Amino acid sequence: MTCCRYFPTTLKSITQKWFNGLPSESVASFLQPTELFSAHFVTSKKEKKTSVHLAKIRQQWGEDLKGYVRRFNHEAILILDLHDGVVYVAFLNELLLGGFKFSLVESKVITLVEALGRAQSFI
Repeated sequence: MTCCRYFPTTLKSITQKWFNGLPSESVASFLQPTELFSAHFVTSKKEKKTSVHLAKIRQQWGEDLKGYVRRFNHEAILILDLHDGVVYVAFLNELLLGGFKFSLVESKVITLVEALGRAQSFI
């Protein structure tokens, strides 16, 4: 097959090194390198973050509000198509109990934008 001869010329950098490292005459079909490639490179693919990831961003004991807000925002901007209500719930749930968290609940804040505005004032 002609396409099998030209396939290696389409590879670059690390994929070229990987392909050249395959044992000589070890590829019996076009599907075989496809499967080997997927098995080798898919594991190194970056995980796509979702809103569930935000539940892992917790305010640590001794961490000030400013540090938590900075870390949370940094992670939130990496996630596409976030719904504001979901983001706010994650933000609120992982705040340590204290005056700021109680003030958010008492004032019936429902969006992250409102919460961040209040955080600026609180800080």
